Amino acid sequence: MPEVRLITPITRQSTKKMQVAAYCRVSSNSADQLNSYAAQIRAYKKCIGARDDWELVDIFADEGLTGMKSETRDEFQRMIRMCELKQIDLIITKSISRFARNTKDALAYVRKLKLLGVGVQFEKEGISTLSMGDEMLLNTFSALAQEESQSISMNQRLSIVKRMELGEYVDSNAPYGYRLVDKMLTVYEPEAGIVRNIFALYLQGFSTSEIARELNKLNIPTKAGKEIWRPSRVAYILKNERYIGDSFYQKTYRETTVPFNQHPNRGQEDRFYAKGTHPGIVEKDVFDAAQILIEKRKDVFAKATTQNIYPLTSRIQCSECGSFYRRRIVSGTVKWVCSLHKDDSTACDSNYYSEERIYDGFISMVNKLRFSEDNILGQVISRLEMTLAAMKRNNLAARDLSKSIAELNAKLLMLEQLRSKGYLAPEVYQAQANEISAELAKLKDVRQEKFNSKAAIMLEEVKKLKMLIFELEEPLDAFDEKLFLEIVKSIQINKEDEMSVELLGGLRFRERI
Repeated sequence: MPEVRLITPITRQSTKKMQVAAYCRVSSNSADQLNSYAAQIRAYKKCIGARDDWELVDIFADEGLTGMKSETRDEFQRMIRMCELKQIDLIITKSISRFARNTKDALAYVRKLKLLGVGVQFEKEGISTLSMGDEMLLNTFSALAQEESQSISMNQRLSIVKRMELGEYVDSNAPYGYRLVDKMLTVYEPEAGIVRNIFALYLQGFSTSEIARELNKLNIPTKAGKEIWRPSRVAYILKNERYIGDSFYQKTYRETTVPFNQHPNRGQEDRFYAKGTHPGIVEKDVFDAAQILIEKRKDVFAKATTQNIYPLTSRIQCSECGSFYRRRIVSGTVKWVCSLHKDDSTACDSNYYSEERIYDGFISMVNKLRFSEDNILGQVISRLEMTLAAMKRNNLAARDLSKSIAELNAKLLMLEQLRSKGYLAPEVYQAQANEISAELAKLKDVRQEKFNSKAAIMLEEVKKLKMLIFELEEPLDAFDEKLFLEIVKSIQINKEDEMSVELLGGLRFRERI
C-alpha cells in the first residue's frame, strides 16, 4: 500500500511595504490655491492607497509659502528629518517646481536623500531620483523651474518699481505702530503711543540704550512679539520717515538672480521718496528735531577720545606674535595696531588697521550670516542637531525618554494642525498644548542631564547667535556696538589683511579688511 506523507505549506512571509510620503505646496493663500492644495492631498491619498506595496506615512503640505527658501517650509523640514530617522523610503511630489524652485536647494536635498536611500518621484517630469541617469534630467528641470521663478520675480519687480514711481506702493511688512488694513497703512494706537513716547524721550536727552531699557522694564513687546528691545531697534524707529506719513522706497535692493541676496542701496538702483502716502504718527517738526539730535550725537561720539574702553579693546589679537592690538590716533584717524609692532616695528611683521575697516569687516560678516541664501547658521545648527541625535540614539538610558518626547511633539503638532484648520477651539487647544508643553519641559530636563556635552552647549550658543543676528530686519549699514559685544568673542588679524572672528559657539569666520 502506498505510503502517504503530509507536506505542510510554507508560510509566505509578508513583504515589507515601502514607506511612502507625499509633499505638496501652494504658493499663495488665495482661495483658489488652497482648493488646489486640498485637491493635491486627496489625490495623493488615493494614489498611495491604490498600491498594495506602498504604505502612506504622512502627507506634508506647506501653504502660502515660497519655494525659493527651503528653510522657511516647516513641513518640508519635518519631512527631511523623518527621512534622516529612516521613517520614509520614497517621496512623491507633483513637480520639481513644487519641490524647490532653487536649483542649488533641489540638487542638495535630492543628493542628501539619495545618500539616505530615499527616492523622490516627480510625477509631471516622470523622474525617479533613485534611477541611474536621472540627476542630469533633474538638473535640467530644476534650472527651468529656477528660470521660471526669476522671470516671475523680474515681472513682480517691474510692477513694484512702477508703483513706487507713482507713490502707490505699500510694503507688506507694516512698521511698528501700523497695521495693514485693505492694503493701506493704518495707525495702530496701542503701538503708536509707544512710538510717540520714544521720540519724546529721545528729545528729552535719553539715549537709545536708555530708551530700550525703559521699554524692557515696562515689558512692552516688540512688533515681532519678542520681549527684548535693542538700541538698534529704537534707532531704526527714530530714523524711519514712515512715522511722518512719508515713504522712502528702495533703501535696499535685491539681486536679479537666484539667490536674490539683499544689499543696502547706495545708488545701484533708483530710489523714490513719496510724501503723504499714509497717516503719520509723529509731527514733522518732532521728527526733524530728532534727526538733528541724531547727527549731533554722532559727531560728539566720533570726536570722543577720553574713554579708555572701546568695543575692540582686548578683543583683537595679532596672528603673527599673539600680542593684543592697541588703539591709536594717526593723523586724525582711529587705528589699531599690534602692541609689539607699535613698540618695535621690526619685532612683528603686522600692520596698522583703521577702526572703520575692522567695523566694515564685522558689518559684512553679519550681513552674510543674516541675509545670505546659504543659511550658514542654519546648516551649522542642523549638523549639530544631527550629531546630538546620533549620540542620543546610541545612549540606551535616554532612548525611552526621546521616544516619549517625540510622541508628545507629534501630539503638539497635530493639535496645531487641528487649530489652524478650525477643528479645535482656541481655549481647548491652549489648555491641551500647555499641558503637553509642561510635560515636554520635564522630560527634556531629565534627558538634558544625560547629554550635557560640549556639542549641546555649542548648539545652544549657535542658536542664540542666530536669534541675535536674525533680529535684524534689514542689512546693517552702520556698526552695531551692542550686537558686536554680544556675539564676538575674539578677533585675530594676520599680515595678509585677513580678519578671523570667533563668535558664540566657537564659530570662526574670515573677512578680508
